[in-house]
Amino acid sequence: MPGHLVANGAEDPAPCPIGHALPHFFSKLDHWQKEFGSPMLIALSGGGDSMALCRMASQWAKITGAPLYVASVDHGLRPNSAADSAQAIAWARALGLSGEVVRLDDRPAHGGLQAWARQARYQALASVAQRVSAKMILVGHTWDDQVETVCWRLARQSGLDGLAGMAEVAINPFAQIEAPNLLGRPLLGLKRADLRAWLMHEGQDWLEDESNQNLDFARIRTRKLVQEMAAHGVDLERIVRLAAIADALRSAQEHATWDLLKRCKLTPVEAGWQLNATSLSEGEPVVIERALGWLIYSLTQTERAPEAEKLGRLVEGLMANPAQPRTLGGVRVARKGDRFFFELAPARRGQQAVQSPTRQSQYARLLGISRQPHEFVTQ
Repeated sequence: MPGHLVANGAEDPAPCPIGHALPHFFSKLDHWQKEFGSPMLIALSGGGDSMALCRMASQWAKITGAPLYVASVDHGLRPNSAADSAQAIAWARALGLSGEVVRLDDRPAHGGLQAWARQARYQALASVAQRVSAKMILVGHTWDDQVETVCWRLARQSGLDGLAGMAEVAINPFAQIEAPNLLGRPLLGLKRADLRAWLMHEGQDWLEDESNQNLDFARIRTRKLVQEMAAHGVDLERIVRLAAIADALRSAQEHATWDLLKRCKLTPVEAGWQLNATSLSEGEPVVIERALGWLIYSLTQTERAPEAEKLGRLVEGLMANPAQPRTLGGVRVARKGDRFFFELAPARRGQQAVQSPTRQSQYARLLGISRQPHEFVTQ
């Protein structure tokens, strides 16, 4: 048994908050199964959060008969990583679930190791999901992760989207366009300490990753900062409420933007989009900015839409002088009659030409960035 294993052995069998949260957790999985189908895939590292997720989900599966599958990704970055992944799958099998270890053998040629690990992990999970026909991957992010995420983004002066934190249902950005899937976070309202207390109450072991003490990682430094804030009396619940408010505002903006694109009769053209210019100009400026950002993102291979400041200048220019074509993020926006056309701009001298998007890819990226999860996985 690994030396860094955290043993069970709660001496006090009194009920803990998670026991009262289980019906809501079960209801959430019921809804996601109905919306996105079966089976669902559980991402299991063997740590306390993912182990609690696996055990809670296994109880739901026993009640409903719903199929679940488990995958543990071995990044190969620690000497005991293979043993940890094997142990995690052994625990899942003891709970009556089928699963497998996925080994990552590649290493990043350049860039941060943590960023590589995150992308490679979600790509690997997407491959398993495709093979077992799962549209949703359950991950063990908690209330504490949400607080740390919002604090990290506050420190980086993020806008509304960043302050909204992690969504309960999100599109896996690293899945192949031909096989899209979603990330489900059913533990997002539950606290890390409560989950571990419940595991002890249930007699369930879990693993502790020694890298969670490594201050070389930004997420660990942020976690330490959050702990210090709590020790100094900062009400962390207010940060979560801030994220909830930002998420509601973001969601309202996203729905308004999607409605605007529908009113503009957005339609695809060869390697691009066209929409009604008059209808677009009738939208609220912030909604127009988001719409243009989505359309530019959908035609490119960038990781995110252009910054709000640049989009604001683009909107001002288009409204002030509609006849003048403008370019942002490698996409040319031009008006012809009462239509705006969006298409890839010609490559500049010395630059490699960007491959034109397929109809499927531009729709997939548009649905992805506009957070239309059902349409994204069923298109």
